[in-house]
Amino acid sequence: MLKQVNNLPETAVHNLAGVDELKVYLVRDFNLDSLKRMVDFSSNIFGESGVGEWSLVPQIRHGNVFVLKEEGKKKITGVAVLMRDWEDVNKAYLFEYAIAEEFQGQGLGYHFLQSICEDLRDQGFKRMSLTVDVNNEPGIRLYRDKLGFEIVEHNKNEYGHGQDRYIMELDLGNLGRNGIN
Repeated sequence: MLKQVNNLPETAVHNLAGVDELKVYLVRDFNLDSLKRMVDFSSNIFGESGVGEWSLVPQIRHGNVFVLKEEGKKKITGVAVLMRDWEDVNKAYLFEYAIAEEFQGQGLGYHFLQSICEDLRDQGFKRMSLTVDVNNEPGIRLYRDKLGFEIVEHNKNEYGHGQDRYIMELDLGNLGRNGIN
């Protein structure tokens, strides 16, 4: 059901109270309980805009869904949902990405996304893209300043009036540069 991608560096988790060892898993299958936990996690972060059962099941079967959690525990700490870009089969698109609120601001977002980028590169992807709200300063700092994504487009009213988004892209061949190992 879950394929371990890697452990996060000890420095990423050493200050987290009550957390032993967080690991990144690529979801390969699911049961109804695990599906519900992933949907609930997404809904808690994104509200009704989060992925539901009807969109998550095809993503697990035909895309890439990663979860961040403690080994042997059920509680999810982070989730990432990706799909292959139809226009460019060498590019993965980050559809949804979140860290549980109680763990935000502690570096986990960086380490989780870095692990995902490494796994995508190992799968043969060359680039990764995403969208981010132009007012999401912590997200922009993570993507651009810490991971090396570049803003390639500014789409006005992407999700309705006043909902502007940056389209950002990362060359996965640059892993090891711009702070990415």
